[in-house]
Amino acid sequence: MSKRMIAGTCALLLAACAPIALQAEDGAPPSCTDLLEREAKNFALEHRAEDGRLVPLTVFAPAKPGEYPLLAFSHGAFASPARYAAMLEPLAAAGFVVIAPMHVDSEEYPRGEGEPARPPHPVTWAGRTADMELALAPDAALRAALADRGLALEKGKVIALGHSYGALIAQLYGGAQAVEPDGTSVDRRMAEVDAVVAFSPPGPMPGLMAKDGWASLSAPALTITGTADVLPGFIDDWRAHVAAHEAAPVGARALWVGEGIDHYFGGSFGRPGEVGPEDARLFARALERTLSFMQAHLRDGGVQDAPACRVGEAIPGESYEEDAA
Repeated sequence: MSKRMIAGTCALLLAACAPIALQAEDGAPPSCTDLLEREAKNFALEHRAEDGRLVPLTVFAPAKPGEYPLLAFSHGAFASPARYAAMLEPLAAAGFVVIAPMHVDSEEYPRGEGEPARPPHPVTWAGRTADMELALAPDAALRAALADRGLALEKGKVIALGHSYGALIAQLYGGAQAVEPDGTSVDRRMAEVDAVVAFSPPGPMPGLMAKDGWASLSAPALTITGTADVLPGFIDDWRAHVAAHEAAPVGARALWVGEGIDHYFGGSFGRPGEVGPEDARLFARALERTLSFMQAHLRDGGVQDAPACRVGEAIPGESYEEDAA
C-alpha cells in the first residue's frame, strides 16, 4: 500500500490512528525536546461569527492524521498567529491541534474601507473573547473542516495559551476575572480548560485587571516571563508579569523566568527578528517547560492522562518553581 493510501485510510479511521507516542521504547516518558522536534503542518481557515464578522484562523497540527488534545491560542496586541509559528509549530508537532484566531486588533486583520486600524477597546475585547470561545469550543463547521484534514479533537482535553494581551484572554477561561468594558465582572471560566499557559501576562491595570482578578483562577496556570520583559511606558518593571502568578490561589501554579529574556524572547515571536543564541536556547527551554506542564495537567475523566515528557535538570539562565503536588 502506498504512503498516500495509508494516510487516506488513517484520515477516515481516526479512532484507529494512534496519536503521538507518550512513552519511549524503554517505557519511560519521552524527552520534551524529542516531541517538539517532530513534524507539524499548518493551514488557514475562515469562520463567520454570528454578527457576520470574519474570523481568520490558523491551525497548527501534527503532521500525522489522528485525534489530539486542543490548544487554543490568543496572540499579543496588534500581532497575528503567523508571527508565533516558532512557538506554535513545535507544540503542535508534540501532539496538539492548535487553533489560533486572528483578532480584530491585528495589524494584519482584513478591514473594510473606512474601518479603523485599531478598533476601540470594547470592540477589541468583544472580538477577542468571542474568538477565544470559538477556539476553545469549536463548532460543528470548524470540527468538520478539521476532519477534512484528518484531524479530530480528544474530548475534554483543552489548554488555553496566550501571549501578552492574549495571555490575559487565556487566563479568563481558567477562571481569572477582568474588568469588562462596561465596568462589570464576568465569569468566563470554561470547565473543559485543563490548564492555562501565559507568556508575559500584563499585571494589574486600571480599567482592565485588578490584582485580585487572578484570585479566582482555578485552572492550573504556568506563567512565563524574563528579567528584561519590559515595555517602556506601559510595563516598566518585568515583575509586573509575575503578579498573575502571585495572586492566583496556591495549589497548581508554576513560574518560569529567563535571565535577560524580553517580551518577545529576542524576536522569537510576536515581533519576529534575528534571534541570538542565548535567546534561542532559553526559548527552547521555555517550550520544553510549557509542553511538560500542559501534558502534566491534561485530564481524562478527571484523572491525569499520562506522565509528562522529560525536561531534565534546570539549565543556566532559567528559574522554575511550581506548587508542591
